[in-house]
Amino acid sequence: MRKTSAPIRRGGVGALLGAVALLAGALLLVSGSPALAVSTISINPGNVPTTAAGFDDHECDADLGGGPFTNQDVWVFVLPDRATSGVFQSLTLTFSTPGGTVTETIPGPNSAIVNNLGDSKAWIRTTAGWTLTGGIAVISGTARFFDLTHTCPASNPEANPKLALTKTGTPTSGLQAGDKVTYTYTVANQSTGTSSPITNITVTDDTVAGITCQSTSLAPGASTTCTGTYTVTKADVAAGKIVNTAQAIGRFGEQTVPSNKATFTVTTQEAQASLSIDKKARVESDCKNKCENDGFAAKGDKIFYTYRVTNTGTVTITNVAVNDPTAGTVVCNHTTLAPGTSTDCHAVNPYVVTWEDVKEGKVVNTARATGKFDGRNVVSDPVTVTVCIRDGKFDHRKDGKDDKDCKDWQNGKDWQNSENGKDCKGGWDGKHLPVTGGDSAQTLGVGGGLLAAGGLLIGLSRLRRKVRIQL
Repeated sequence: MRKTSAPIRRGGVGALLGAVALLAGALLLVSGSPALAVSTISINPGNVPTTAAGFDDHECDADLGGGPFTNQDVWVFVLPDRATSGVFQSLTLTFSTPGGTVTETIPGPNSAIVNNLGDSKAWIRTTAGWTLTGGIAVISGTARFFDLTHTCPASNPEANPKLALTKTGTPTSGLQAGDKVTYTYTVANQSTGTSSPITNITVTDDTVAGITCQSTSLAPGASTTCTGTYTVTKADVAAGKIVNTAQAIGRFGEQTVPSNKATFTVTTQEAQASLSIDKKARVESDCKNKCENDGFAAKGDKIFYTYRVTNTGTVTITNVAVNDPTAGTVVCNHTTLAPGTSTDCHAVNPYVVTWEDVKEGKVVNTARATGKFDGRNVVSDPVTVTVCIRDGKFDHRKDGKDDKDCKDWQNGKDWQNSENGKDCKGGWDGKHLPVTGGDSAQTLGVGGGLLAAGGLLIGLSRLRRKVRIQL
């Protein structure tokens, strides 16, 4: 067995080496024909920008786009020296047109690549009058750039004058009567087949009058801006929106050229005129040290009233005042309030408590804020402050009862953030309710500490006992 197995192994190794050699030879044969590299190149910069009519070489070839055509230009491109440059695979071209920049690709519906006429060529048909501004090509090979070799301009192109209009307005929402809306109109000449301008351009609007334009004559591809303003009316506010339509008109020779109609909508907001009022009372008592500053009053005591009036609507309110029959004349720091703003007011003279008030048991005082908007009166909801008579029929402090009316005087808001950054003149400065719970918390803390100390002592005692037992 040993004698016969060795030749078999040698034969197997030889077959394996032969297969490897065949594979290596095949790889060498395949690698001997390298594929052309793919690269991207640009158009000859000396060829752009240009129109088909303005290019130096004009030629119309049936194999390269044909022509001449009415209202269509033919463009032909070439890769010079096919032997070193390969062939076109695709082209992307950029044109300037009256309607803006346009990008076209070859091959496409009106374009093709031709490789059977010597050097690799490509052609495309476009609307007459476009300007070629740039281009790139993907080729199978390498080259510095590709060329525009010739064009076939349109024959007697038909002029197609055209104006386009767009429109915007600002502000666009929340408008009220008297506000102004500024409208901006953009007029563009999108004519084709001509280089002549459109003149005598104007813009009319079914709502806006007196529209002015920066320019009234536009060459193909040019544009201008026009502006106009409009004042919002009460009828507009009632309708909830302003919808208006505009159109530009110009002249092309003897021909009138109208643009498209452009519509723009802004929304209005119904005017809301409203006021709110907050009120406080401060009691100045003659009892001095005989009684606390507890907010209760007695005969002859003085009550000082202060107010804060806020514009809670959406319009400016004028002639702001406070009507308080009990307090008498009230003056305010400001009498005109924009939406969301406030002013502080105070009664000129304090109210002096009378015997009638003592018999009633309390002084009940109601006030309203007033103002004007658009010739109409604006009146706030009433606000009431009650000051109870000390030891009167509504003073239930001794019998443990409570009467909410006697708490009204201390329900006012904190006015520290007033117009001058200080407390309002005559603002209530009574004492706050005493803080409860502080002493009990301290007691609980002390108690807890004592319990912890006791537990520690007990633990130490047990530890000593255990040590003694072990000894």
